Amino acid sequence: MSYCQINAIVWGGYPGQSGGQALFDILTGTVAPAGRLPVTQYPAGYVNEIPMTDMNLRPDGTSPGRTYKWYTGTPVYPFGYGEHYTTFGFGWSKAPANTYNIQQLVNAGQGATYIDTTALDTLAIDVTNTGKVMSDYVALLFASGQYGPTPYPNKSLVTYTRLHGIAPGSTLTATLPITLGALARADTNGNFWLYPGTYTLILDTMGTLTHEFTLTGNAAQLTRFPQNPA
Repeated sequence: MSYCQINAIVWGGYPGQSGGQALFDILTGTVAPAGRLPVTQYPAGYVNEIPMTDMNLRPDGTSPGRTYKWYTGTPVYPFGYGEHYTTFGFGWSKAPANTYNIQQLVNAGQGATYIDTTALDTLAIDVTNTGKVMSDYVALLFASGQYGPTPYPNKSLVTYTRLHGIAPGSTLTATLPITLGALARADTNGNFWLYPGTYTLILDTMGTLTHEFTLTGNAAQLTRFPQNPA
């Protein structure tokens, strides 16, 4: 927001019949905001960089890409962006392991109806309200890395949760389960695979807490996309 005559913009989206009251409560400080932006806010020049008829997500010679996963430019506000009336501190209560073996993970999920729903791990992050206002907090955990087929996405949202009513000076713990499917990537036929490589977990859009781990072993197919008969 670089216009000197504009102090703030309120965008209400489609908040429903009680949305006006909700916005009023936030603006007057009755309720502390904790929402997250559900879209990528592109700069104004984006409309000149890509034909609006081009629905391809990945960047190429005529497109900077679409969505937080593939956009190669700098957004005005990224997907998942959100402000608060307070501040927070973060720390691992239960960090991921440094290494996981793909075959062991897949074998552990053989009894599941859908193997992609099998848990990689369940993480725990301590969230401390370091400010003066009670507030909720939405924990978004992304994964990034160069694994699977190219091109690689910028990052992918793998798990999230919401903590309610964190009082000033207090700490609540966000429990964040990660499934194998959340880390999987699709091949050219639409089949999802879990690939070996180095993965970086990133908390929030600002990367306030990170952890790097490695998946070892051979790639494993988790789901099969229906194919046209030959």
